[in-house]
Amino acid sequence: MKKSYMSLILAACLSIASTALLAQVTPAPEAPANITSPATSPTEHKEAAELHKKHAEHHKAMAAHHKSLAADYGKAGHHELKKHHETLAKHHEELAKEHEKTAETHEKMEKSK
Repeated sequence: MKKSYMSLILAACLSIASTALLAQVTPAPEAPANITSPATSPTEHKEAAELHKKHAEHHKAMAAHHKSLAADYGKAGHHELKKHHETLAKHHEELAKEHEKTAETHEKMEKSK
């Protein structure tokens, strides 16, 4: 009987501790729509540029999300998970840069046609 009470108390403490840990994490954003076909007209290039800008913002938000997870895992002493999420944050930052470059290219294509 004492064992089950101790188990319940331990479970409650872990639940409270993990809730506090997760409460500090920046939430992951919802992903924007995907590009389904190549842009061929100025209007389609404009739409593609806007969509790539949304993807860039999404990846920036994902980088912030992973950075906050890394910080919380670091505080909890989970250094492997911290390193993993720092790496994911860097990948999302690079993806954001690529989407920004692609948006700029679409904007140039929109103006040239």
